[in-house]
Amino acid sequence: MLALSALSVSASTLPFLETFDELTNNASIQNQNGWVLASGTSATIQSGVVATNSTQALEIQNSQVTHDLSSDGSSIWIRFQARIIAAPEADPVITNTNTSVAFFVNTNRNLVVYNSTNPVVLNTQLSTNEWCQFDVYCDYANMKWILSVNGTTVASNLSLYSANSQIASLQIANNSANAVYLDELAVQDTEPASGLTDTDGDGLPDWWEQRYTDSITSAATNEIAANGQSFLYNYVAGLDPDNSSDVLSAVRENGRRFSWERKAARQYDIYWTSNLTSGFSFIDTADGYEFEDTNTVRTAEAAAFYQIRVHK
Repeated sequence: MLALSALSVSASTLPFLETFDELTNNASIQNQNGWVLASGTSATIQSGVVATNSTQALEIQNSQVTHDLSSDGSSIWIRFQARIIAAPEADPVITNTNTSVAFFVNTNRNLVVYNSTNPVVLNTQLSTNEWCQFDVYCDYANMKWILSVNGTTVASNLSLYSANSQIASLQIANNSANAVYLDELAVQDTEPASGLTDTDGDGLPDWWEQRYTDSITSAATNEIAANGQSFLYNYVAGLDPDNSSDVLSAVRENGRRFSWERKAARQYDIYWTSNLTSGFSFIDTADGYEFEDTNTVRTAEAAAFYQIRVHK
């Protein structure tokens, strides 16, 4: 079982990446890189069963491990690889009333997700002895979450288990004597740069469509949103389509130095012209959120106009 919970604890800030490769092999995960063995005795770093491009992974049996996390963001993305050996002997029970998101594999190897406090059995059934990628998007702004498996969304528009609106702890549990392996864990509060699930293939990832349209397939890329821009423009620019004051703009700090609010997983290209009738020419890709033109040929021009273009 995996669960996100909200607790009053000292925590690691996001992003949090755990490959397990740097931890002590053939040893308990207890007190390694902030992990806590909350119950049981068998949660071990091992190198015999690992995901692709990994050298070590977590093996867990009849145990529960937790890691305290902290973020002020309203969006949380979680990605990890998991591998089960056999179906568990019994289904787990949620005991933490502060839980935000929870799902598990039941005794028939079916995924079970929580929609509010109600468990929902999905048709998705996990194979044994195969690595599987899980992607979770938790939207605290709208109190909803999504689950994708191997690049396919299997459950969306799910309500959070509780009314807590901030992450504080990640819990991984296996109440079975049959081992479960976990690897390549990433928890972040900015959009991943790649690998986002897009069920309808329209360029708008499922998380974005659900957050702003309440469905993973209902938005049309060219449809004009409340702020007067297309849905696709809003997504690429990292804007809130429901907020007309949220615009993509740059601030001139001094001379020919500019800065802007950088959106995660975006690239910013700088264009220039000395005459608006002659069109713009590409001059550079900004590394960060600011740019200063120091080219002596361009700065010698009496007039200069700049464009900042953003793309994925």
